[in-house]
Amino acid sequence: HKVAKNHFLISKKRSVDETIRYLHPVHSNFTMFDNATNDTFDPIEAMKAQEETAHCYNYLQSDGCNCIDESSRKSMVTWCQKVQKSLQLSPETAWIAVSLFDRYLSSGKCKSQEALKDKYKFQLAAITSFYIAVKVHEEFVELDTVTLAKLCRGYYAAADIASMEGDILFALDWRVSCPTPMDFARQMVEFLPEKISSSMSEYILEVTQEYIDHSATDFFFSFCKPSVIGASCLASTLTGSDILSISERQAFWLELARITDMIEVVEAQDKLLAGKAPTKPVTSLSAARKSSVDPKAAAFYQPKTPIASITSSPVCMTQTARQA
Repeated sequence: HKVAKNHFLISKKRSVDETIRYLHPVHSNFTMFDNATNDTFDPIEAMKAQEETAHCYNYLQSDGCNCIDESSRKSMVTWCQKVQKSLQLSPETAWIAVSLFDRYLSSGKCKSQEALKDKYKFQLAAITSFYIAVKVHEEFVELDTVTLAKLCRGYYAAADIASMEGDILFALDWRVSCPTPMDFARQMVEFLPEKISSSMSEYILEVTQEYIDHSATDFFFSFCKPSVIGASCLASTLTGSDILSISERQAFWLELARITDMIEVVEAQDKLLAGKAPTKPVTSLSAARKSSVDPKAAAFYQPKTPIASITSSPVCMTQTARQA
């Protein structure tokens, strides 16, 4: 990374877009693990090593951070998720954007402290983090600063976004790639018994993604490692179902304990189930029974707690987000 970054600084011929793609090719997206075997390469251990380079702290407790609070962050996370859905992008793109946003504000470098004291710059950092995430994670989507400025209805100029992009990249030392909770969940679902069909596994991951989306709006989870979030969301998906026997459930938890901190996982799961759960598990069950999905996949989820809908209103860049 340092070699590439220094080359960029010295020559100044490589654009920011080209440098990001050079450092983190979107074609990889952890597909380098697909052909790996347990004998030669452990994808989970590799991702765990990488997640150790991305830490966050409670930046909302910083001096002078009086105008920014958890509701401000939640507004911008909600905006990222709504734009992601509107543009039909991967849910992981929104999660990456939030991760970049939190890591930038936690870095204490460049102009990150100014963003914690100014709502305008705080929102700009979130918008630009989403812009970077699209370039890093989306292979077939090109979102330029001009288009993004239009999405903001002119509240931010393309030059403002480009300037903030450089600030975020330098603050993070160009480390914009990090495994997502779903990267871990896809690996962990392999710990389930062989009797679990592929269609059921896909459905389990679909519900798990809903939990991950919800966790992104809670500031608590910004301090959790992606492996812990992935494990807690997958465990929450399986909670209350009878898809696994007692012995199978114990075997699954033992596998999770082998690769992650179960104390942190249980704490995160309790926090997740104590809040508002995703709406999809309930609303999609009847439809799933009528579809070609494995009937067991449609019936396995029986939540222990009522499922509440997320009632946050759409974030408008010219109105609501200004008040974040």
